[in-house]
Amino acid sequence: MTRSERRRQVKHQIVGWIRHPSPKQLKKWEGWFGELDRVYRDKKSKYVVMIRDVETDWGTVQHACIRNAASTDITWIEKQWIKDQIFGPESIALEVFPKDSELVDEANMYHLWVLPPGMDLPFGLQEGK
Repeated sequence: MTRSERRRQVKHQIVGWIRHPSPKQLKKWEGWFGELDRVYRDKKSKYVVMIRDVETDWGTVQHACIRNAASTDITWIEKQWIKDQIFGPESIALEVFPKDSELVDEANMYHLWVLPPGMDLPFGLQEGK
């Protein structure tokens, strides 16, 4: 699946979210933050999700940055709901806890790495994994 096909598929799935200008469109930031090219806010204005594509050895991984309006912690079930809403319920996303030397902790923001469609993890809680 090409990037444009995947974006059309993702865009089709997003219901109840409002698109906003992205850091990439505004051209005010550099680095990974300046690469974020899709921004969505839920209709209740509780969450903002910013997304960029990252080319990896695994294929294109979507990096999603999630914040809430209160700038407080976001529970696992809220992150699962956001992942399902934006990327679809059968997508797999990882939340990474980096080594200290690579830690960036400047905002109350959570990062999900959404794997390419059809990719599966070689481990899990299901029997046989």
